[in-house]
Amino acid sequence: MLKDKEIVSFRVSDGNTVKLEHRSTLTSTVELAREYARAGYPDRYVIFTERQGESESGLYMSCILRPSIFPSQAGLIGPLATVAFAAALEEHTSKKLGIGWVSDIYCDGIKVGGCSVEGKLDNFTSYEYMIITFAVKIDERIFPPRLTDMVRTVFEADNTSVAMIIARTVLNKFFMIYRDLKSPEKHMDAYKAKFALAGKKIKYLSDGKKRLARVVDIDKKNCTLIIEAKDSSILRISSPSMVIIPNKL
Repeated sequence: MLKDKEIVSFRVSDGNTVKLEHRSTLTSTVELAREYARAGYPDRYVIFTERQGESESGLYMSCILRPSIFPSQAGLIGPLATVAFAAALEEHTSKKLGIGWVSDIYCDGIKVGGCSVEGKLDNFTSYEYMIITFAVKIDERIFPPRLTDMVRTVFEADNTSVAMIIARTVLNKFFMIYRDLKSPEKHMDAYKAKFALAGKKIKYLSDGKKRLARVVDIDKKNCTLIIEAKDSSILRISSPSMVIIPNKL
């Protein structure tokens, strides 16, 4: 088992190396990653814990990136990270997972985790850093004890936790997709195939009021949410702050 603040290095799917710092507990992986990014920590440095704040036991992980991309190319990185996250989790569970909007993971209609993205621009033309965060509860509803035992058996020689094993799978899936950031079409097809909100009722903000609507679809080119308002008008929403999506669908 890893010790607190132990750093391990391993090669991921695109042939590059990731450094992962394990913490037994943290208030927030993203806060520490932000601090490290500002201090100059390198590309692909990852903060990982299985217990964050008051959250239940799970996988909580923030990855520092120093991408050579323009801001206009970064719009889909959150959805693409979510595709990778869902695919990685499905390798360790018999459950089928769905994707909400923009970057939430649903299981049996209940939100169980998701991704978040933040970044700091350098002179408005490129990023000084980006931070991709993955979070999911590791509970028996998604990862039954039988599957947990099977995972432990397969990786018995590593003597590591299930959450750490899943974390490695997440990073492998993410960096495999990350290399395709400039041509994301096939991965957005996967996003749309897992889109869990189609036909569901949500609320959106209009003129300062909350209004009821039905989700029609997702535009895979720019991840715009397409909804039908009560007056049957079709609206497109690009800002997550304009919609209220329930944790249980």
